[in-house]
Amino acid sequence: MIVFKSKKRVSNDFFMAYLFLAPFLLFYLWFTFYPLLQGFFISFYEWNLTSDKVFVGLSNYTDLFQESNFWQSLMHTFLYVLISTPIYMAGAFILAVLVDHKFVRGRSFLRGIFFMPNVLAVSIISIIWVNMYQPYSGPVNGILRLIGFNGNYAWLSEGTLVWPAIILLTFWWNTGYYMILYLAGLQEVPEDRYEAAQLDGANWFQTLWYITIPSLKRIHILVLFLQVVASFKIFGQVFLTTEGGPGGASRTYIQFIYENGFQRFLMGKASAAAFVLFVIILVVSIMQLKLLKQTADE
Repeated sequence: MIVFKSKKRVSNDFFMAYLFLAPFLLFYLWFTFYPLLQGFFISFYEWNLTSDKVFVGLSNYTDLFQESNFWQSLMHTFLYVLISTPIYMAGAFILAVLVDHKFVRGRSFLRGIFFMPNVLAVSIISIIWVNMYQPYSGPVNGILRLIGFNGNYAWLSEGTLVWPAIILLTFWWNTGYYMILYLAGLQEVPEDRYEAAQLDGANWFQTLWYITIPSLKRIHILVLFLQVVASFKIFGQVFLTTEGGPGGASRTYIQFIYENGFQRFLMGKASAAAFVLFVIILVVSIMQLKLLKQTADE
């Protein structure tokens, strides 16, 4: 009899839980899942928003793979992911170690300063850095002139400089968020590990390399997962600062989708490109989740 009541109570708890979750679930299905399915179906049609949809099968996908701008924007995005991700992760970790060190004064102030850019809108960030990168009056070139360089670089107008400029911009904007994640992980490292290392004569670098970094393995994978997904979706700061220039040198994959969907009104082709990106992110996410699960089991 007691078991029966327990099962009934559990069943009621599940019912109440799903009842409270139902509004969010309906909202999610209608505004997220349904548009996702609609976009998938549109990728098999030719449609410009004003005319009737014409079924073309896989033509949008085949046309996509034959277009040079598709491969160019995809290559730019892949290179950005591969180059920027280690930089952002290392920078966030170094900042976290810095503001967590007990001998650093004003740690709370520094944490706020480093995190503050993350709360700004992408439009504000873009305006700030467009002025920072001005060839003759910008602070970036001014600093370079002070340390002996030419200092008249057109950061946003030269193909070889535009991506380093974007990486620096995004580093300043987003790294504070990942710093907070690393700070949370640092609080979970047991103090007795550091005390044992000090008794064994380990210096600061050895403690960092053999204790701190391995203890944050799960945080490393979490930051890697979040940053890779975010990097694949890079668009706002690039489009607002360079509009994909010069000569398409900074065109991202999301910009390629935007141009096809909202400038050329090729909604079927844009939807096909979006689902190619969806598959790429899905595969990368599954790989990272498996890695995270393996780490959790260790």
